[in-house]
Amino acid sequence: MKVEVPLDSAHRLINHGCVVLVTSAFADRRNVMTVAWQTPLSVRPPLLGVSIATTHLSHELIEASGEFAVNVPGVELLSQVHLCGSITGRKQDKFQKTGLTPVPAQKIKAPLIEECLAHLECQVVARYPVGDHTLFVGQVVAATVREGLFSGYWEDRPQAITIHHLGGNRYYLSGTRKEVRHGD
Repeated sequence: MKVEVPLDSAHRLINHGCVVLVTSAFADRRNVMTVAWQTPLSVRPPLLGVSIATTHLSHELIEASGEFAVNVPGVELLSQVHLCGSITGRKQDKFQKTGLTPVPAQKIKAPLIEECLAHLECQVVARYPVGDHTLFVGQVVAATVREGLFSGYWEDRPQAITIHHLGGNRYYLSGTRKEVRHGD
């Protein structure tokens, strides 16, 4: 038997993908925010999308700068990930509040987060209004990952455990990986 899900919670049935920390900057302002609504969009060219509420500081900074970075945190950053999604950058510096270390990116002005496992530097190539959010389409112009954790796929290592948001203060941590071969 199946039960009905309230429409304002329906997105939680599918949004338990990898949580990322999106960094942005413009002029003398910078911010980091937790984003669960992100998705790869294309391989050639490499495009990804992040959905950001129009009221957020990050929206304002991405709109003004035309760029952002997607930082992939590991499980050791769970507290900082939750805090970045719970407070506003308009009232305090989230880097300072969380102890996360901003470091220069290769191709964009928005900082990367030193403690994260991987980084995708993006230039905005399209914007789509979607209700109370904007879907920013970013072309990946640089990508880096901590050595030994990725070889075309995430390696099955304790250091490569990613965080997945289930809603509110609930998270799932990536578990055992299994390779499936034809005939399995």
